Amino acid sequence: MYNPLKQNYGHIRAIESLIKGVAVVKFVSMISFTMRCRFSIDPELRKIHSDELVVYDVELSEFISRKLISLKNGTPEPPISVAQAQTIYDHLVQANITDPEIRKLHIQRIKGNKV
Repeated sequence: MYNPLKQNYGHIRAIESLIKGVAVVKFVSMISFTMRCRFSIDPELRKIHSDELVVYDVELSEFISRKLISLKNGTPEPPISVAQAQTIYDHLVQANITDPEIRKLHIQRIKGNKV
């Protein structure tokens, strides 16, 4: 299994590169595991910030609700416009790999780049 913290970090960076120039967006990294899963985190990766959460599935809804309240209290105005949200959505849909063969090649390429 890939390290989910590193994998999610890579996903966030990829999204940031897709929407660069559209809007400045605050990302909150959330990784959820089922209660059957036990995981250990490399000491170097234990430096989890307030916008990086690792939670179990039973806690996920509560964490999301609390994070949304916290973000709304910090910035009561919407951080992006409806038009910017639509543009971001369009960029993400366009970048999504839906062809099974291309997705398979993409995954193989990622696995090949893994050190």
